[in-house]
Parts: sequence; structure tokens; C-alpha cells
Amino acid sequence: MEAAERVFLAKGYHAATMDDVARAAGMSKKTVYGLIESKAELFAALVEHHKGQLKFPTPEPGWTLHDTLYANLMALARFLLSPSHLALTRVIIAEYTHSPDFGRIFLRNRVMQTKAQLETCLLGDAAAQTLPEAEIRERASMLIGMALGDFHTGALIGYRAPPSRAVLETRVRRAVDVFLAGCTGLTPPSPTSDEPPPPG
Repeated sequence: MEAAERVFLAKGYHAATMDDVARAAGMSKKTVYGLIESKAELFAALVEHHKGQLKFPTPEPGWTLHDTLYANLMALARFLLSPSHLALTRVIIAEYTHSPDFGRIFLRNRVMQTKAQLETCLLGDAAAQTLPEAEIRERASMLIGMALGDFHTGALIGYRAPPSRAVLETRVRRAVDVFLAGCTGLTPPSPTSDEPPPPG
């Protein structure tokens, strides 16, 4: 995985070869093919390896929906804005010019994963309100965009560096406040914004 990541990030998916990966790993191409069947499968395994680095917090007793959304968004932000994830995402986006289906599949899978945790949080809180799941999915997407979209896009295209933790915490907290204040059928935002954030 380490050798494959070095090669893909240096050359991009389209230009990289299994020979390149074998040399970077210090083994023969035959040995590499004994471990993995194709370049596409290797890249998919690398994406899955990165997905394993996204760790969401376990809710603590007494957490409100606001606390839970805040903590999960902070975990997601650290993952999305990490140098390694930004670099891999750039490779996936660049591959779209060579293979639109490839780009759509990997980007769709990544977006689906990042939304799933927030959807679970919202569905759990809104179950008694009988909100349609489609609406919950849309709200989860809107919350991620409001909290992290500007920071992520700017860092992804190199327009600006990822924000400091203090700036990120302020943005995420405000986004959750605005989101919950504007949602019917969901718990209102926390009464004050001066309380220390939950672990995250």
C-alpha cells in the first residue's frame, strides 16, 4: 500500500504502472500480481485503506444532537483535510478525464461514506418525527457542505491551506447551530456557544 500510494501520487493513476509499483515495493511484478490482480484493484484497495483512517467518535452519555453532529463533523474534517487524503482525492479527480466512470465510482463511494455517519445521527434523532429518509440524506449533505465545503475546496485546489483547529472548530460549531435552528423536526441547537466542545 505504501509503495502504491507513492507511485499513484507521483504519477497519477493513468500514468502509473504495475512495474512502477513493483520497483517501489522492491519486488518483482510477478510477486505483485500474486498479491493483487490489476492496477484498478490495487487502487481500489488503496482507497479502502484510506477510508479505514476515518474514525468517528463514540457518543458519550449526555451528548445532545448538537454535540454528536459537532464531534462527527470534526472527525470528518480532520480526515478530509489531511494532506494524504487531499492528495489522493486530487488523483481521483484527475483520473476523471481519462475514465469518467472510474472517477464517478470512487467519488460517489467516498461521498456516500462521509454522509452515512451524519445520516445515522439525524435519523436516530428524527425517527419520532417521521421525517422521510430522503430528506434526512439531503440535510446531511447540506450540513457537510455548509460546515466544510469551502475549506475542503480551497485546500483541494491549493487556493488556501487547511484552517487551524481553532478556526475549524468555530466554523463547525456555527454551522451546526445554523443547521439545527433552521431544521424543523430536529433538536434545537445548544443553548450557548461558549461551552467547551465535546471531545473530537
